[in-house]
Amino acid sequence: MHIEEFAPDRQQAVIRLADRVLGAGFFENPSLIKRKTGGVLLLAVENEDQVLGFVRGRLLAAGELATYVDNRLVDVPEELQDADSKGVLGVIQTVITDPDFQGKGVGTKLMRAAHDTLIGLGADKLIVTFKRGPKVANVDRWMEKLGFDLWVKLDSFWKERCDRNEFKCSERTDHCTCEAMFYRKHIF
Repeated sequence: MHIEEFAPDRQQAVIRLADRVLGAGFFENPSLIKRKTGGVLLLAVENEDQVLGFVRGRLLAAGELATYVDNRLVDVPEELQDADSKGVLGVIQTVITDPDFQGKGVGTKLMRAAHDTLIGLGADKLIVTFKRGPKVANVDRWMEKLGFDLWVKLDSFWKERCDRNEFKCSERTDHCTCEAMFYRKHIF
C-alpha cells in the first residue's frame, strides 16, 4: 500500500467509496478539492488500482473557522482563534477507509500523511472532524494515539443536509442520529 495525491483517473473510485461509507451524495466532486486553495486529497492505493481509503483536508482562510463549523460553536479555545485569525488552522475534514480494510493501518497512514501535508502548507494547529453514527466505532483512542484531543461533539451536525436530501445517509433511520466529533492538535 502507498499514499498518493488524488488524480482525476481515481475520481469514480473515490466517489464509490464515499457513497458506500458516508451515504450517496455526501461527498462533493473530488476534482474540485484540488482546485481549492490549500486543498489536500490523498489516497491509499494497493496494487496500483485499488483505492483502500482517502483523506481530505485544507488550510482554512483567515477567519473561516466560524463558517466551517456553521457558526455552531461559541466556545472556541484561544489557540484555535489565534490560528484562525492568522490563517494557519488546518482541517482534516474526511477520513475514509474501505470497511474491508479497517483495522489494518490504512486510516493511520492517511492521517499522518494529511497531517504532514497540512503542516507543510503552513498549519500550526489542526482540527479533525468525524461523522460518527450508531454503527461507527469509537475513534477517541485512535485520535489520542495520533496526538489529538477531543474538542467538542455536535449532535445532528449533518441533519439539515440529510433532511434536504442532499445525501442519503447510510445510517439514517427515521431521523438523523449522527454526530460530529471535533478533535484538535497543537503543532507549534
